Order: sequence, then C-alpha cells, then structure tokens
Amino acid sequence: RGTGSVSSQEWQNDDDIDRLVGFHHNRNSLSSLGLRSDSMASVYSGAGEGRYGTVAVRGQVEFGLQYNYKAGALEIHIKQCRDLAPVDVKRNRSDPYVKVYLLPDKSKSGKRKTKVKKHTLNPVFDECLKFHISLNGLETRTLWLTVWHSDMFGRNDFLGEVMMALENKVFDEPTPVWYNLQERTEPFEDVLSYKGDIIVCLKFVPPDMTVPKKGKRSRGALHVLVKEAKALTAVKANGTSDPFCKSYLLPDKGRSAKQKTPVARRTVNPVWNHTFVYDDVTLQELAERCLELTVWDHDRLASNEFLGGVRFSLGTGKHYGKAVDWMDATGKELSLWKSMLERPNFWVEGCLSLRASLDTRAS
Repeated sequence: RGTGSVSSQEWQNDDDIDRLVGFHHNRNSLSSLGLRSDSMASVYSGAGEGRYGTVAVRGQVEFGLQYNYKAGALEIHIKQCRDLAPVDVKRNRSDPYVKVYLLPDKSKSGKRKTKVKKHTLNPVFDECLKFHISLNGLETRTLWLTVWHSDMFGRNDFLGEVMMALENKVFDEPTPVWYNLQERTEPFEDVLSYKGDIIVCLKFVPPDMTVPKKGKRSRGALHVLVKEAKALTAVKANGTSDPFCKSYLLPDKGRSAKQKTPVARRTVNPVWNHTFVYDDVTLQELAERCLELTVWDHDRLASNEFLGGVRFSLGTGKHYGKAVDWMDATGKELSLWKSMLERPNFWVEGCLSLRASLDTRAS
C-alpha cells in the first residue's frame, strides 16, 4: 500500500462502496432539485439550509486576486468587510464569513471559505483562499464571492455577493480592492455542477465471417477507447485527484460486467488511452442497451468519490419495450452512439461534458 498498489480484495469491494457513494450523490441531487424556490437556496448556499432575502443586502467586501505561477494556483486574498447587514437587529451584529466558488464548478470540493467572525458588521478576515487551476483554465471561470451569516442551526443568511468574470483578467495586481455587495442575481439555469469533460471513441466490430468457425463464433464486439478527461474536480488536498474510469454495458451491472481503466495519479487531466471490449453483441442488441462510463477518484483508505459520468444510448427510455431510467442519453451522448451503430468498423470520437449526477433526467 505504501507504494500505491491496490490489493485485489480492496479493488473488488469498491463496488459496494461506489454504490453507497452514488446513492449519497443521487439523494443530495434529488433533494436540491425539488421545489424551485427552496431548492435554489439550497444549491447556492452549499450548506443545504441557506436563506436569501431575510436581510437587506448592504456593505462592501475588500479582496485581491493573484495568480501564483509556481504553485499553479489562483490566490484570493480576502481582507475584510464593512457595514454588513445585521441579522441580530436588536444587538446590531452578525456572524459573517466569506465563501468563494469558481463557476461553473459549484461542487462541494470546489468551495473555499473563510473562518467565521463573531458579533461584528466589520469583520477582518485577512485570509488567502487558493484554487489549483491553470491560468488558461481561468478563462472560462467566473468568480462568485458570497458573504453569509453563520447560524448555529445551519440556517445561514445571505448577506451579499460579488460576481466577476475572469476572462482576460490580469492577476499581477494583488492589492485588495473594495467591491459593493449585491443582491442575489437570477438563479443560473445550470444548477448541476460542471464536472469536466471526457474524450471517448466508439466502434462496433462485426464478426469476421471469413475466419473458419471453431466453436462458437462471436456475433460482434463493442470497442470503447477512453482517451482522457479534462478539468476534473480536484479532490485531494494538493489540488489533484487520482481518477479512474469505470464502464458497464447496461442493463448488465454485475461484478463480472465491470471494466476499469488504471488509476491516473495526482492529476485532474488524466490520460488513459485504455480500451474496453464487450464481446458477443450485435448492433440490434446495442440499440437496446446503454454504455455507462463513470469517473471516480480512487482513495485507498476511504470510499471512492464520484467525479462525473456519461451514458451512451439511443435515449428511448425503454429497454425492449419496458420503461427504464437509464436509457436517458441526449445531445452528444445520443448522437455518438447513433453514429457508432450506423458506421460499423469505423471509430467515432467525441468530447462530452461529464454529468454531475446520473439521476433520471426530467423529460
């Protein structure tokens, strides 16, 4: 274990762990997509119990941005706030803290926050929050800074926000600047987090009828080349992950049906170039089946963490006429699968955004 090797027992037992983790993610995602008025507050507070509109937003926040080229990280120096709204009106005070995301990543691991300052409307934080991300990666990100009152029962109150697109931003002036806190803007339509992209190639190989039949001849094979993933969520404290990709050809999800890539160590941009092969399948059968690829962070001492997934199918919602929730492919997932079925013996390739959840999609 000290050399990074994984025991066979551990590698087999992670199925059960993955199912538990998957259930946890699904349950959280479903709860966050219930009634829209309440669910938005839950998604955006990140605490599940955040409240908007309970106090009138006012005040300012002082912070500075600097890119640390040596560490490969964006450093956000949260200096202080002033003239915040009081949640405890009688005593004219709040218990504020600052929380920061780099949108579109709103995952738990993508959150950074300061310590809570008690009983003040003018908190001094003087903290540095770091995001390990490439300078090019910042071009597509938006800084979302929010100020909250910390409630002992978890019903944190929104005190204001600052939104800042980082495209073409210069990070050579780290001197903190005062910004006015704004009211909550309109909720983003994409309530699920951006989890990165995966590049996949698919090919159906028909049986070679010229080969003399010896025993049972294969009816065909599905080849799945998982090339790489980009901009995955960083799970480890050092700003990286240990990602691997797992594959099932649904509805078969037994242990023997599972295939995995090797683990790529200490990276959020893994290159696997690994091929899964599913033998003895026909084009007609693949039209009724679904290829599920999920990406996980491997943890030798705890449960693996779900990083995202995709499902390839014709998206009919049915398996041989029976309604199933896993035949839910849309967009590139559907078009790539259809291209593969229409072009036997040819590779088809696509770059797809990973889903943050494999819950059933709304129709």
